Order: sequence, then structure tokens, then C-alpha cells
Amino acid sequence: MLKFLLSSAFFFGSFLLVSTSYQLTNNEFNPTGTYEYDNGDDGDGIVKVKKISSDKIMVSIFVIGGPPSHNMGEFMKELKIKNGVASYKSGDCGMKFTFNSKAVKVVQSGFDCGFGNGVSANGYYLKTSSKTPEMKDY
Repeated sequence: MLKFLLSSAFFFGSFLLVSTSYQLTNNEFNPTGTYEYDNGDDGDGIVKVKKISSDKIMVSIFVIGGPPSHNMGEFMKELKIKNGVASYKSGDCGMKFTFNSKAVKVVQSGFDCGFGNGVSANGYYLKTSSKTPEMKDY
């Protein structure tokens, strides 16, 4: 009897875990917030995200490269999002944003994203706030 109860509890717990993670990847997931990385002397960056609808977000990025130039880059676009992933492509510039509840991974492809020389948005940005950020061009 005890074996049956433990098996039932394990099955129910597994079902609950799977159903909860499924919900987070669909309409319940909210990437809204502020994400930051600090790469010491090699630069830093901030990503701000505002959920507009179930399939659209506004993304703002501001990055600063390291010495000696400390060049900057900025980007702000409305993007479609599906299952925690949003993408942008224009000419030679590509950006992919992969969200989870604690961070966003940014992968930039191409070098014509309007950033300063040697500046890239690539990296893992940790979520520092879930509040709706003020969205503005820098």
C-alpha cells in the first residue's frame, strides 16, 4: 500500500511539474523587466523588456564596450515572441533573445546593428527587476 501511495505521489508531482513548465512557455510567461550584465573592464549592458501582448514585446538594449574606446550601442524594437524566444533580422544584423524566468541570452549575428566599433550585445543578462521599465531610446 505504501509503495502505491509513493508511486501515486511521484506521478502526480511529475504531472504537476510538466503542466506548470508548459504553462510558463505559453501565455503565462512574462519577460517584462530589466536584465543586466557587468563584464568588468570589458564593458556592460542593460536590456529592458515590456510585454505588449501575448506574442509581442518591446526590447531596448544599451551596451558599452571596454577600453580604450568605450564605444556604445543601442537598439529598440517591437518584436514577436513565441515560447520565450524573440528574433530580429535586418540586413546583416540579427539578434536572438532567449528568455527564462531569471535571465535573457542575447546572440547577435552580423556586425551592422548600428553599434560602435567592437561593440556586441552578445551575453547573458541576469534579471534584476520584474517591474515594467521605462522604455526610451538612449
